Amino acid sequence: MSVRVTERLIGDVVKVTELPNSPLMVVKAINEEAKLVTAVWFSDSHNHEEGVFPASAIDRAEPPQAPKAKKAPAGSGKSARGSRR
Repeated sequence: MSVRVTERLIGDVVKVTELPNSPLMVVKAINEEAKLVTAVWFSDSHNHEEGVFPASAIDRAEPPQAPKAKKAPAGSGKSARGSRR
């Protein structure tokens, strides 16, 4: 599925749908008339890369999320109100 080339796409995270190991890229600029998207990413060697792709070749991607802190199971630990005796 391709993306729609609008100003709202700038700053979104995308990937090339045809590449199984496509890097996550950030949209830097668009060309609405030509339906082209300019994206930037870091290569495996940590170099800044930039490329121009047809909108039909890319799709939005979810950026990796930081792991959430584990929540203590209910009933463990002391209550915030204290114990009544």
